[in-house]
Amino acid sequence: MYLFKANQANFCAVYEDMQKQFPYMEIKAKETFLTLRRQTQYHIWLVKENSQGKRRTVGYMLVWLDTLNRVAWLEYIAVLRPYHNRGLGGKMLRLLKEKYPGCKGCFLELEKPMQEDKNAQRRVAFYTRKGAFALNVQYFCPQPTKPSVEMDLYFLPFKQGIHSLPDHAVLGAIRQAYRTLHARMPQAQKMLRYIKPLFNRKSVFS
Repeated sequence: MYLFKANQANFCAVYEDMQKQFPYMEIKAKETFLTLRRQTQYHIWLVKENSQGKRRTVGYMLVWLDTLNRVAWLEYIAVLRPYHNRGLGGKMLRLLKEKYPGCKGCFLELEKPMQEDKNAQRRVAFYTRKGAFALNVQYFCPQPTKPSVEMDLYFLPFKQGIHSLPDHAVLGAIRQAYRTLHARMPQAQKMLRYIKPLFNRKSVFS
């Protein structure tokens, strides 16, 4: 398996699949993705494999690279449905680590695993098995169709020995993501005041 950077034509197929695999309220407009791709360190990766002398796309990842803080944000990752249940998700994460050797790791915005939401529980279990850990922050992710939704923020280290992140590093990375990655989302800048470390009820952005 290997990564291949998508062009605008490739992304049309990716976007069509995203509408099938992700909740519609979590998907940015296609024009927003294309703008991010042109103006920032936003990378749309096709995951390819060779089979019987032919190359085929088996999945994709959408990643924003925060060069200031030397971290990445994994916005979307998906295996195409014909290739589910083959253990490709873990292999894709390893490819991501290899692609960004200068990064400390990547942030993951995950839905809170409610008891009735088995898919959300499986996602959290998958990432924690791969070494991701929950961060000590009350986090709100800006959404395209509404101001925000409260989510859990995780960090997946790309380097050995990282088992936690200090609050100031987490909050600095969130600020940078809000100013760049989420800048076009409704009321994104206003939502910064509600993001704070857990067990500290005073807003860190006030």
